[in-house]
Amino acid sequence: MIPSQRMKAHRRFIPLAAITLSSALLAACVASPDDVAQLNADHALDQRSSHGLVEATVALESPAIARGPNDFSITLRAADSGSLPTLISVEASMAAHGHRVSTSRIVGDAPMFRAVGLDLFMSGRWQVVLGVELEDSSDLVEFALDVP
Repeated sequence: MIPSQRMKAHRRFIPLAAITLSSALLAACVASPDDVAQLNADHALDQRSSHGLVEATVALESPAIARGPNDFSITLRAADSGSLPTLISVEASMAAHGHRVSTSRIVGDAPMFRAVGLDLFMSGRWQVVLGVELEDSSDLVEFALDVP
């Protein structure tokens, strides 16, 4: 291939690469409804932690999830009834965009907590992670939310 043909082929490759990358980013932000928590004022989420040490019930305090700050009521139950789990963090991320946020504060005592001001500032798929501590261990409760 002569240099001028190589340059033309290279120029065609750049737009194709941009389209492929854009498609991958879009796919990372949009997934099927089956793997997304359906949270609203009438429907709470029950989710087991990664290691099975805790079950969390997460309820939205507003009528529907929305762009901007959201507040959640969270009840934690330990798999073994001997310990009380403590909510230590609430974080959300959009990995495809490099966004990461955490709640402005957590109030309450075991087993009931309130996460205040989780700012889901962009429409799309957010991965939410609740950090939980027990007497001698820790665990994570993870779920996805779609923000309209």
